[in-house]
Amino acid sequence: MKQNVVFSAGSLNQLPLDWEGNRQRILAAISQASSEGSSLLCLPELCISGYGCEDQFLAPFTAAKSWESLELIASEVSEMVAVVGLALPFEGDLYNVSAIIAQGKIQALIPKQFLADDGVHYEPRWFKPWPRGLRKTYKGIPLGDYRIHFAGITLGIEICQDAWEGERRPAYDLAKRGVSVICNPTASHFAFGKAEIRKSLSLEGAQIINGVYLFANLLGNEAGRIIFDGDAYITYEGSILAQTPRFSYQDFTLVSYEITLDKREDSGDDVVSFEIPIPETHSIKNVEVPAWESSKTKKEEEFSRAVALGLFDYLRKSRSQGWVLSLSGGADSSAIASLCALSIQYAKEELGWEGLKQKLHYIALTAPEKAMSDLLTTIYQGTVNSSQNTRDSARELAEWIGTQHYVIEIDSIVAGYRDLIEGAIGRPLTWEQDDITLQNVQARVRAPSAWMLANIKNALLLATSNRSEASVGYATMDGDTSGSISPISGIDKSFIRTWLLWLEAQGFKGLHLVNSLEPSAELRPLSEKQVDEEDLMPYPILNTIERLVFYDLLSPHDCLEEVNKRYGSVFAKEKLEEFVRRFFRLWARNQWKRERYAPGFHVDDYSLDPKSWLRFPILSAGLEKDL
Repeated sequence: MKQNVVFSAGSLNQLPLDWEGNRQRILAAISQASSEGSSLLCLPELCISGYGCEDQFLAPFTAAKSWESLELIASEVSEMVAVVGLALPFEGDLYNVSAIIAQGKIQALIPKQFLADDGVHYEPRWFKPWPRGLRKTYKGIPLGDYRIHFAGITLGIEICQDAWEGERRPAYDLAKRGVSVICNPTASHFAFGKAEIRKSLSLEGAQIINGVYLFANLLGNEAGRIIFDGDAYITYEGSILAQTPRFSYQDFTLVSYEITLDKREDSGDDVVSFEIPIPETHSIKNVEVPAWESSKTKKEEEFSRAVALGLFDYLRKSRSQGWVLSLSGGADSSAIASLCALSIQYAKEELGWEGLKQKLHYIALTAPEKAMSDLLTTIYQGTVNSSQNTRDSARELAEWIGTQHYVIEIDSIVAGYRDLIEGAIGRPLTWEQDDITLQNVQARVRAPSAWMLANIKNALLLATSNRSEASVGYATMDGDTSGSISPISGIDKSFIRTWLLWLEAQGFKGLHLVNSLEPSAELRPLSEKQVDEEDLMPYPILNTIERLVFYDLLSPHDCLEEVNKRYGSVFAKEKLEEFVRRFFRLWARNQWKRERYAPGFHVDDYSLDPKSWLRFPILSAGLEKDL
């Protein structure tokens, strides 16, 4: 006997430990799914507490509040099934659990079997994996490796990492046990191209069970560093039937789809059974996939939308009044200013002006045309070493975006510090003897003015360092590294320059002068014509070395050999060896800087962030000697 069933999958933009807010967003998604005639809704992993609770998961308070919230949610779910995630303590350990709720109560608790322990994920620090086949009870509720049977449907659960385990993934075992539907509640962070992997895993899961696979991810910048795509899929018979748009500015997104399935009977000691009515009518809202998902420049689009959403969520969740940016006229600060503008542009396009004001209700926004002036303050701080080109570049971009823009000269401040130190040490400072000192003081004295503006406006100061600079320490501590958040610290300089050219081609005309300039710190006298790549090495080579060593984990010697293979036709062997030696020398000396950088967004498939990805000793001078 066949029956028509509506399935739903939803994403949620949550906040760690926001019990009331998280619960209301969960209930809103459940309400919409119910209104669309859904019988089953899959929501993301750990959505009750938020995925990014970090060591607060270890506090008994967190689990207690999660359970309290779960009971309140369950009481409002009657004639459908909802899958929601929480942390659950059991027999002295903590488990990442999906709760099955229906008929106004908690029907079952299904724990995660495999824990994510790479990259930004540290789940074994807090949770314990659940053994396959183990079945227990918690407060009289089935807890463990159960199947769920209702309305002729047999449901199984995979939680995020479970699906990434190849032949070990639970779907294979669930297929042998006769499930017709799998829900995968997920907290899988954004990285370039990662959404396609998640799609393939969903399709594979549907094929394994020859049934329906529901995938639901978190949405937005939840806890500071990680940005979630907000992708949710309904998969059946080798295709994605419905999916949410990624990087939405809504509190939640939802897709529903009606599928004809065989009605089954099921029983056994591994089955939790109950009944719900199947709605005879439904009103499913159409959800379209944006055209940019199929574009040839998808990477540029992903970067724009992921970081723009990250900036927007960081702004509103920190309840800051806006952003402040030291706009130098160079690529990095110009990229960040552009991302701020895109953040508001995308929000207005999706939410409308009134919706945007509601999201930022604590900020006194005046009018749509003044939004960027209300939200973004930029400052150009010139010295005698600053060129007219960067002055014009910063001014052009600020005017085009519509920021509140200030221009000040800081030579007197630099001279004041110089006079103090020259008097203290009893000699003049010279470029021949004190090059780094004289460069750094210019970058460093720019920070107080930017911080003052941030304090005055109760705004976020945005740091401008990129990943390429971080790898070799090409930054001034307490200067250009200063800030509350570092939006582009997870991306390399080569991509930033490519992205700026692409953005200008999309109609972002304020970038015309920026894109005409060669990257320069402009800290030495103008007569020296300082160029970043001459100080360091060509950025593509720098990025290659960095990836070979810290992603592919090659030794310095093997790295040199690979660099010679790739670039030997362009550069002499001696020059390439010089580049590699310089990289390792600068990398080993500058871990202390990376330890102090402002939090940044993860956008690539790896990161140099020592607080959430790449651990490295602060004292590691021996690395230089391995070549």
